[in-house]
Amino acid sequence: MDINNNESAQLLVDGFGRRITYLRISLTDRCNLRCVYCMPEDGVQLLSHSEMLSYEEILKFVNVLAGYGVNKIRITGGEPLVRKGIVNFIEKLNNIGGIKDIAMTTNGILLDKYAQDLYNAGLKRINISLDSLDNEIFSKLTRGGNLDSVLKGIDIAKAVGFKPIKINTVLMRGDNDKELLNFIDFAIKNELNLRFIEYMPIGQNISQAITSKELIDKIKIEYKDFELKKTDDCSVSKEYYFSAQKNNKAVIGFISPLSEHFCNDCNRLRITASGKLRLCLFYDEEYDIKEILNSSASDEDIYKYLLDILQKKRQTHSFNNKNNKNEADNLHNGNIATDGNIYMNKIGG
Repeated sequence: MDINNNESAQLLVDGFGRRITYLRISLTDRCNLRCVYCMPEDGVQLLSHSEMLSYEEILKFVNVLAGYGVNKIRITGGEPLVRKGIVNFIEKLNNIGGIKDIAMTTNGILLDKYAQDLYNAGLKRINISLDSLDNEIFSKLTRGGNLDSVLKGIDIAKAVGFKPIKINTVLMRGDNDKELLNFIDFAIKNELNLRFIEYMPIGQNISQAITSKELIDKIKIEYKDFELKKTDDCSVSKEYYFSAQKNNKAVIGFISPLSEHFCNDCNRLRITASGKLRLCLFYDEEYDIKEILNSSASDEDIYKYLLDILQKKRQTHSFNNKNNKNEADNLHNGNIATDGNIYMNKIGG
């Protein structure tokens, strides 16, 4: 593709014509839980304060990207609410012209402390991770987490006015997959937007992954009115509702990055807490942006730098091939390669 084409000259467009409008920002690799698919049991070597992107660097980066078509931001971690100064940061982020949507993914534990202030600062959408409704299983999956604190966080988010509140659930074969219908009942009772996300075993056991189709087929056995919603948006989530319960606002979504990847419409970039740009969750190439952010480079210079990197974004991912690739595959085009087993707390999901 000719990146100098007038139509895309001032937009972030990759080599396959996909326009980048969405940035996911990991604020920290720290977390107050140790979920089994996110970090190893004995923890990880955490970044020092000096290794992390400062709020000022992040805001500068978003300011630049907003000038070239990025309008949606998602804040992730680790757990973003463990980083000091989060409310003031959200307020400043909300004041950047061109940014139309700011969302956050959290484990919900600290929402009793921050929910109202975050809402007042401009955060209006929130995703809460919840992988079990059973106290014992929840504690096992999070390695010591308290289920009641998350459920309290959901109630507080509803009371404050966050809308929609999305519950992110990862079902893993042999761990929590028997809770499928319990989650459906929970969503109906509380009129929540529940999203089942296919397990993405980054550096781990792919045999635990369950496809969205398998879950949908099981739900339809119990709920004959479980129907796909017709939607015109380009959401990566396929959403279902219960047609016989017309007044119930519960929505059940399915995000299927493994079985039905949405690479053709990929509009996102990821930035890690250490300032590494990732073009795809499933590949380990990273590009350090701290140096150029702290240089005298103009917005136009940073744009051209990013546009050059974007041409290396792959057309699609192949997770099985990625798991089996040799080290040489990871060292192309001058990228910075990781060890191939990086955990989700380092990436931001």
